[in-house]
Amino acid sequence: MDYRIAGIEVDCKYSQKLNAWMIPPEALGHLCLVVWAEDNSAPTWSMGLVRITPERIHACGNRDAKATLNEAGRKAILWLFKDAALPPNILLQLDRAKVDKIMKLRFGQRRLNELFRMALGMRVGRAVVATVGQQDDYMKRVRKNGGSRTALQPEGILILGQFSSHGRVAKALGVPVPGRGESVPVRVTPSECPGVGVAEIGGKYWRVAKPSDPIECAPELPDI
Repeated sequence: MDYRIAGIEVDCKYSQKLNAWMIPPEALGHLCLVVWAEDNSAPTWSMGLVRITPERIHACGNRDAKATLNEAGRKAILWLFKDAALPPNILLQLDRAKVDKIMKLRFGQRRLNELFRMALGMRVGRAVVATVGQQDDYMKRVRKNGGSRTALQPEGILILGQFSSHGRVAKALGVPVPGRGESVPVRVTPSECPGVGVAEIGGKYWRVAKPSDPIECAPELPDI
């Protein structure tokens, strides 16, 4: 089996189609962790446990003797997570031409910088950064002191991270609050006074920039 959990052998099967898990004959009698995810329009995922018995599977009809769950097997699944929210994969949400432009760039740091330019106001997960960066210690490429946070600051782009202070800035600006391992890029411009959609950073007021707003160097974010 794939795992040993609390001393118990557990097989694991993933399918892009719900209930289409292919169960191998060696899983008979064992617990099986069945996983499904939808990563497009409304990202969701499910994970459940079911013990594989002869009464819960269809007769094997393919060459490698793998079977699928029948109605009794599907009803026997104990769902640990059912239609839970899946963190969005922005590489599927961005226009294909934009993704192609990002991935054609030669260096990982340049690809990440371009990703953040094109994903303003969107949650960028750790896995996406790893995919685009294609480098060891890829999260280092997001931070300041040589990363995207420093490179994009002159363009007015903040990269909000999981720090509590960043979360407060995100809430004030009205953009998604980054979760653990997430980054949210946002271009900002000075605001004359406080109000809805305005954040105070470094003693000055800032709001989300409109496309027509001139580029202003973004403020320094506290890492706390």
